[in-house]
Parts: sequence; C-alpha cells; structure tokens
Amino acid sequence: MNYKLFTVLEVNTTFSHEYDFGTPTYLNLKVMQKRKGSLKKIYVVARNDIPDFKCNCGKKAEDICPQCICTGEESLLCIKCANKHECMSEEEMLPIVNSPRMGMCGYTGED
Repeated sequence: MNYKLFTVLEVNTTFSHEYDFGTPTYLNLKVMQKRKGSLKKIYVVARNDIPDFKCNCGKKAEDICPQCICTGEESLLCIKCANKHECMSEEEMLPIVNSPRMGMCGYTGED
C-alpha cells in the first residue's frame, strides 16, 4: 500500500486486484501501455468496454439473477426470459451494467 503503481508496474505486467464491499470482486489486469505526459492531470486511467451479453435464448441480456450468479448457474437473461425465471421475480433482478460488481450485493451501477 506504500508504493506508487508506476514504481512496480511495467508494460505487459499482469497483476490481480481484489476489493470487497461485502462480497469480494477479483480482477485480473494487464498494463497495456505507458502514458506520456504529466501525472498531475489524470482523472480516468482505465475504462472497460461492456461486453455484448447474451441470454441462453440468443437475445440481448438485460437482467442478471443474483441468486443464479452465486450458484454458478446461467444468470444473464433477456426481458422475456427474466419474466418467466423461476428463482426470482423480475423486480428482484439486477441490471446489466458496465462493472465487475455486476450482480453482486444488489449493485446497480448507480454509485
């Protein structure tokens, strides 16, 4: 915790990061390239592109079942499949968001 990232990471370095808000999220990361310029004006240093999540039926997934994600079962659902999903009601589903916290601890991506 007492090291600056630029002193321990180089291009092509892979590393892992774990953070916990009640349920841990484990990330595997890789340094893709080095940024040139002043380090005083960095606001966003990384951003992920949201994958095109699909339901088992092939349609675009809109919801995630938090109960199924915890058991390792298929948890990504389109609107039609979410309406007939048996273990949780549509109101209990969580939205698919651009975050590794998706489906965890009621996370909806609003924070």
